Amino acid sequence: MDTYRGLVATAILTCAALAVPVFAKAEVVASLTARKVIAAPDGKPAFQSAEKASPGDVIEYQAVYTNQNKGAIKNLVPTMPIPAGMEYVPGSAKPAQVLASLDGKKFEPVPLKRMVTLPNGKQESRDVPYSEYRALRWNGTDLAGNGSFSVSARTRMSDVASSRSNDAQVSSARPPVGAARKGGKS
Repeated sequence: MDTYRGLVATAILTCAALAVPVFAKAEVVASLTARKVIAAPDGKPAFQSAEKASPGDVIEYQAVYTNQNKGAIKNLVPTMPIPAGMEYVPGSAKPAQVLASLDGKKFEPVPLKRMVTLPNGKQESRDVPYSEYRALRWNGTDLAGNGSFSVSARTRMSDVASSRSNDAQVSSARPPVGAARKGGKS
């Protein structure tokens, strides 16, 4: 449990450090939430507190960016780290057009691909497992004065995390949602 808390805390501190320059200059405020996705009796998704998560649980992270200025913010680029022990749930990103990264630096369209060498020596392009994704990024968007913009994605706690603990803490007040920055290349 302590190891997982440490991973989440590290992700939060990294996000905060990346977010400060943009938010201080542009007066953009991020509201961050995490909630556990469960099935309601009618079969539709329902949500509950994400204070604790167990292997297999799905956690939805959402960041709402609000421009507190009257002037527009150009090319706001939201980025969401995915901590170790969590696996991106494909197709869950909103907006749907999302880029992903294995290192938080180089971003490419989902699904990520890599070249592998087969036993016969040939190389072949293969999908990278979603468990290896470490961050998501959405293309830049303009944010109107006093306007808001939100992004979200779901992750599933992997069994890797269960080897560290049966229950892991997931912060619902400050999930591992990263910086929105102005400009930049994907």
